[in-house]
Amino acid sequence: MNQKLPSTMRRLLRFLGYTLLGLIVVAALAYTWIHITVERRAARVYAVNVPAIEVPHGDPAAIERGRYLAHEVSMCVECHGEDLGGKMAIESPAIGYIAGSNLTSGRGGLGATYTDEDFVRALVHAVRKDGRSVVFMPAQDYHFKASDVAALIAYIRSVPPVDREMPAPAFGPLGRILLFTGAMPLLPAELIDHERRTFVEEGTPTTPAEAGKYLVDAGACRGCHGLDLTGEGGMPDAANLTPVGIGHYTFADFQRALREGVRPDGSPILPDMPRAFSAMSDEDMRLIFAYLQSLPPKGTKSKHQR
Repeated sequence: MNQKLPSTMRRLLRFLGYTLLGLIVVAALAYTWIHITVERRAARVYAVNVPAIEVPHGDPAAIERGRYLAHEVSMCVECHGEDLGGKMAIESPAIGYIAGSNLTSGRGGLGATYTDEDFVRALVHAVRKDGRSVVFMPAQDYHFKASDVAALIAYIRSVPPVDREMPAPAFGPLGRILLFTGAMPLLPAELIDHERRTFVEEGTPTTPAEAGKYLVDAGACRGCHGLDLTGEGGMPDAANLTPVGIGHYTFADFQRALREGVRPDGSPILPDMPRAFSAMSDEDMRLIFAYLQSLPPKGTKSKHQR
């Protein structure tokens, strides 16, 4: 027995060693395939039809509308900075290093090289000037009227130039895996039906709920709260915004949630909720609240709503 035991142990250790080596080789080959696939997807060039719009350069009303959208509704400043000069959105060795672009005409800014058409292409199709997908910007969740896209561009053009060069996107190992599996939509152009992509129809909404729906769509709320705003299919732990989740809210409760970031019971809303919504006008908050209250009750409450 004493002579057989070391031999048995040696065979077991040899088997475990080969098994571990095999798993390492398989994992390395799998990751190599993921890396190659992600790089190919990131390098894909999209040929899209860019809708022609007239940008009202220098028009004070249009510029103010664009400023309001960029800062209080569509949250462009969350990734591009209050001065639109760009800032880091993700800084993680595992996920990657992704910056919101400098949109101004300063050194390193897109405004110095992008035409109005290029900005429309990025806002509507999530496609850069070179034909490749933008990275991380949730353009697939934005739905604008042509007049609002024009206002956003007019505002971008009016912002003072900022000299700030932002690094090119770089995916980390976990970022590539999340992108490969679809768990993190880092290439939004992949998620858009470019043949059918169009603007929201112009016109004056006939009801407060209809006007509120447009603000929800222009604010890309469904990107975090899910397509039907139940929280399912959106960001982890996103709140259910239908009456199932906030049907007991008064408008004062809803307004406090946006302005102060707290629920009716005083508990804090998760920090993923953009605090910049706090500067939205009372009127627009009422319109959004009217739309959310008009939704059919659906889904379940998130764990933070219970």
